[in-house]
Amino acid sequence: MSQVIEKAIKYVEQSKVGLLLTVDENKVPFIRSIGAFSTEGANIYFLTAKATEKVKHIKSNPIVTFHFQNEGQQIQTFRSVAITGEASEVTESEEFGKAVEAISVRYPLIKERVASGEIDNSSIYFVKAKFIKSADYTETPREVKVNL
Repeated sequence: MSQVIEKAIKYVEQSKVGLLLTVDENKVPFIRSIGAFSTEGANIYFLTAKATEKVKHIKSNPIVTFHFQNEGQQIQTFRSVAITGEASEVTESEEFGKAVEAISVRYPLIKERVASGEIDNSSIYFVKAKFIKSADYTETPREVKVNL
């Protein structure tokens, strides 16, 4: 695994929130914060309610981007990571359990929701990364795109 990918994954893992970018059927972009997520290498699991616009967007266009950027950065040391890939709903029970365990590290409430049956109104999605774009203004070049 390249150093760019390793550094990008570490950056995502320490992030509290990711910004999920989707587009609707008219190709209008939408962005929303996601706190219930986890990584599997460069791939991402995330939890969302089933009755949301983002679910409709993913059904019509499964290519999404997760963007991670810490607040309050100075321009000289600015860093961000964007992971673009194809999102699909996790339906297989073993993978679903694996995703619940992974997401629970950041969002412990998910286990309670599963145990109480409240998870039935939610879905877990898996984003299979296609490429990573990493910005690090302490490096040259400042921005790097790595295809996976």
